[in-house]
Amino acid sequence: MEDLYIYTGSTAVIGASVGGPAVSSFFAGDRSIPILLMAIGGCGMLVSAGYSLLRTDPEEFTASAASLLLLVAAACLALLETVLSAVSGV
Repeated sequence: MEDLYIYTGSTAVIGASVGGPAVSSFFAGDRSIPILLMAIGGCGMLVSAGYSLLRTDPEEFTASAASLLLLVAAACLALLETVLSAVSGV
């Protein structure tokens, strides 16, 4: 699999895990600066992942194996945190 797709997919998962609950909380009435910043940051990560996917040639993209592994691990942890937070209702 191309490194670009792993990189942008992991970035999109982190952005959705951070931005999704924040946007949901913001529209539910919890309007605070940290919630707003998390929503902006998560949506920004989603937009930047999409832009990177559209504008970068997969053949020219290079990333070290360690950085890809670290990013995938971070995406897994962010997704696990989001799922556990949704299940527990916190």
